[in-house]
Amino acid sequence: MKQLSEIVHNSSKDERDILLEYQNIDVSKLETLKVLGIPIDNVTTDEAIAKLFRVLEKKEGMHHVLFLDPIKLMRMRPKKSLHRIAEKAGTILVEGAGIGWMTSGRLKERVTPIAVMMDLIRLAELKEFTAFIFGAKDEIVERIYFNLTRHFPKVRIVGRHAGHLDRQREMRVKEAIRKTGPDIIFLAMDFPNQEIWIENNTGYFGKAVVIGVGGALDMLSGADKKAPEWFKERGLIWFWRIIARPYRIQRMWETFYFFLLGIRERFRKH
Repeated sequence: MKQLSEIVHNSSKDERDILLEYQNIDVSKLETLKVLGIPIDNVTTDEAIAKLFRVLEKKEGMHHVLFLDPIKLMRMRPKKSLHRIAEKAGTILVEGAGIGWMTSGRLKERVTPIAVMMDLIRLAELKEFTAFIFGAKDEIVERIYFNLTRHFPKVRIVGRHAGHLDRQREMRVKEAIRKTGPDIIFLAMDFPNQEIWIENNTGYFGKAVVIGVGGALDMLSGADKKAPEWFKERGLIWFWRIIARPYRIQRMWETFYFFLLGIRERFRKH
């Protein structure tokens, strides 16, 4: 997985090209695709950014961007306790490989949290949107902040805080978010804590686009060395974690059941 400096170095679009590219996408024609009862945004990365660009400009209310991999999909199906979170999300994107296989190739592409985060940071610099970073460890947050402000000197990051908070520090973070009123919030926690935290604290977010980026901050900073590159590049980090931690029996069962449901779904399409 490329680190931040490599990602920035490989970006060659100029300001006008980026804005025109997003503005020329008709977001009213974007498709949704139902997978195991969850309506997923069937979009490319550029289409996802174009949709979020319109949301940021309109500022009609808090907008939750939810990324799904097979484990999250299994736990957010209808009749599951976390399904309520999927129902409330404004945008649902597929990051994990396996869901595309289940759709028999109808999914346009995987959209990763890193790709969305970097494109929105570039857009924030051009359009003067503000951003807030919350989660991960202190050193990770500081490294990301330093690199982003070095590569994107005009970007306005109005707040940054590490995760793993006690009750008092958590209240300070919530108040900081409320007072700064950021346009974009990047939240990095483990699943499902991340999604539940977003659900429980919508009153502090104002009209922000709130994006649960999970382990994206660790990967961008180069701190995540656990999963082999082969798994990272193919969107299989979720699967590597199951292999590496076989004692997590529930996830192993969910993965097995996911593939059984996938086979059923694929047969239905034929």
